[in-house]
Amino acid sequence: MYPYKVEYIYAASEKKKWYQSKNPIDAWTLAKELEALLVELHDEGYELANITPILTHELIHGSYPATRTDGLMVTFRKAD
Repeated sequence: MYPYKVEYIYAASEKKKWYQSKNPIDAWTLAKELEALLVELHDEGYELANITPILTHELIHGSYPATRTDGLMVTFRKAD
């Protein structure tokens, strides 16, 4: 069995790509979603290995470059 598990938590809706976030969330909800994921996988015998924010680039009004967090890539490893 592979000792790692990777989950993705969407932070905002994305309508410019082939996928769409079903439930765009605010910062408080994002924190609670992350907390629930940590508890769930801890109960399954995993420990947190890494959290990586996934940034997307966009142009505001066609000329102002900006970035925003699309979501969080959360990696767990099986605890010993």
